[in-house]
Order: sequence, then structure tokens, then C-alpha cells
Amino acid sequence: MNILLVNRMMGTGWGGGENYDHHLAQALEANGHKVTILTACPPGRKIPTQIGGIDATGVTIPYLRRFMYKLAGKVRRLPGLIAQLDIRIFEYASAAMVDRLVRERSIDVVQMLAIPHLAKAMLRQGHPVVMRFPGPPAWFQSAQLREIGRHRHAAMFTHGDAVRYFRSELGIGVEEVPPGVDRALFHPDPDGSTRLCMRGELGVGNEEFVLATVGRLIEGKGVSFLIRSMRRMAALDPTVRLVIVGGGALEARMREEARGLERTVLFTGQLPKPAVAAHLQASDCFCLMSDYENYSNAAVEAMATGLPVLASRVGGFPLQVTEGHNGFLVDPGDEEGFCRQVLRLRADAALRQRLSAGSLAFAGTFEWHKAAGRVEEIYERVVRGQ
Repeated sequence: MNILLVNRMMGTGWGGGENYDHHLAQALEANGHKVTILTACPPGRKIPTQIGGIDATGVTIPYLRRFMYKLAGKVRRLPGLIAQLDIRIFEYASAAMVDRLVRERSIDVVQMLAIPHLAKAMLRQGHPVVMRFPGPPAWFQSAQLREIGRHRHAAMFTHGDAVRYFRSELGIGVEEVPPGVDRALFHPDPDGSTRLCMRGELGVGNEEFVLATVGRLIEGKGVSFLIRSMRRMAALDPTVRLVIVGGGALEARMREEARGLERTVLFTGQLPKPAVAAHLQASDCFCLMSDYENYSNAAVEAMATGLPVLASRVGGFPLQVTEGHNGFLVDPGDEEGFCRQVLRLRADAALRQRLSAGSLAFAGTFEWHKAAGRVEEIYERVVRGQ
């Protein structure tokens, strides 16, 4: 089957949605399908011909989301409008190219990441469409999504908290396809050599307790909460460290918030995936205190390395973290509760081992070949119009 995978951000900047689509494309190609990625690049950046070994092409359009991230939490409604404008520009810029690629490359099905207007345009032209959602859609898209959902050559899939939202809040049928995990990268450190090496690079002693968080430094990821908590933690146990793995629009602000905690809070900047995995292997616990996460790929990857997880009690985290089995949940804004759980883990090696085993067992159920197989079934159904 020839598949066109449309993801606006794969040529600009990666997050969980791009990571999911890239691994899915690799798994589909491993199963004998041909995937072409269509993406967008900002002016001045060369349009890629390949992304991670997958054939690619794209359009050049301005990247407006950087303004959204800078304004988030400061101005009401405007960041959301900017995000929608960014997508609409991509829709208009890519519509003709999608139609041309479908004809020139004999595309059987078009998969796109949460772009309803473009999906409707493709369906009007007779192209089967599968739309993936990395989280709950915007409320004002519900009418469009219901219309798309009724089309016999269309289907939608998602995972995590978005499944509940689609079915109970919007009344729209949606398929559930959990992600996989790259076990070539994310696995326990068998002999401790990576842990020792990375801790040496970080300037962290072997007896110190290291928390790691991974993600873009943007509004809503809970990094400010973690920094505030570490100020409290420094007085309770000065041997606890926080390693913040990632970069983003708010990195300078986060570093300023951590002023005076240079030995306690360590920033790595944006890193390639192998380095992210190495930092996880050097850590004792993973934490992610986002305001909302649909379903955290970063948490699954951390669990695949054997780390216990501390996460906020929001969104899809309760679907991932079973308290006392692979980690603990903390109420949003509860710095004292977060510190209490960290100190509990710090003091109890047997508890950490038990939670580590739970994390590995949970992550062991996630396979990209399983996700690809489920998506193949969805493709075949929409192509047949069933």
C-alpha cells in the first residue's frame, strides 16, 4: 500500500506527535508499505527529501507557533488563534501538493495529523483519508469531525485521554491505537556504564538522587512547578538533583527561574534521542508535571528504561501511572506533595526496585509493529469504503 503521511511539524520541530508518526512510518515500511511524508519548513530551511530514512517533501511557510508559545499564559485566546492560523496556512499551501502526490505516486490512503479542513478537501476529491489526533480536538471542530466520521472512506484514530473525549464529550466513534517504544534506545542500563559516564558529564555523584524530566520547554509542561519544588527540596535534601532535558521557546525564562539553583537544577538543552535515552539511564526517577498530557510518550520511554514515574494527576497520566505499581501521581500545584514523594523514593531502595519492575512491565506492552498492524486494518477499511 502507498501511504501519504501529512504532518505539518516534522520539517520544523519535533514533539510527541512527530515522534509517533515517524516511528509509525518506519514500522509500516518494515511491513512492506511505501510511505511518503509531506511536511512544512520555515523560510530559509531546505525542504527535506528524507526524514529518518522515509521519503519526504514539503512546502515552505512561516512558522507562527513560536509566537503562540511566547504568548501562552500571557494573552487570552490569541495563542489559540495563532495556532489555528498556522494550520490553515499549511492547509492552503499543501492542498494542491497532496492532490498531485496522490496522483503521481498512486497513493492509496492519506493519513494526516489533526487537519479537518484538509481531510474534507481530500474526501471531496475522492481520496481515502485517515486522521490521527495526538490529543483531544478543539471544541469548534466537532461538527466537521462528525461529518468526516460519517464518510465511508474516512476514519480517525487516537489514544490516551482523547479516546474518552471523542466518545463521551463529542459522541464520535474513534479507533484506539496506542504508541510503541523504541527498545533499541530505551532500555535499562545493564552494567551501569552509561549511568556512570553520564553522571560524570553532568557533574553528579553516584550517591546523589537524580530526577529527570524530558520535553519541550513551553507553557504547560510544568517546568516552573519543578523548579519551584526543587527550591523547596534543596532545603530538605540537598543531594537531590533535577535534570531538565529539552529546549524550547521558554528555555531562557526557565534558566532565569532556576537562578541560584545551578548545582540543583541542570539544563541540557535539546538533545538527540540517543542522548535523551542516556540521560534517562543515568537517572533514578522520571517526573513530568504537565498541566495536561493526553498520553505521554516521554513517560513510556522513561518506563522502558526502568524508571519510576512521578506525574501530575491530569489527562491521560492516570492511564499510565498506577500508584504503587510504577509510580505516583501528584495533584497539580502540590509542591509539598511532590517533594514528599521524591523523599519517599529517595529513602526506599526496595520501593524504587518494585516500581522499576512495574514500569518495565507496563512499557513492555507497547510495540510499534502492533501499532502499525492496527493502523493497516484501518487503512484497508477506508480504502474499501467499509
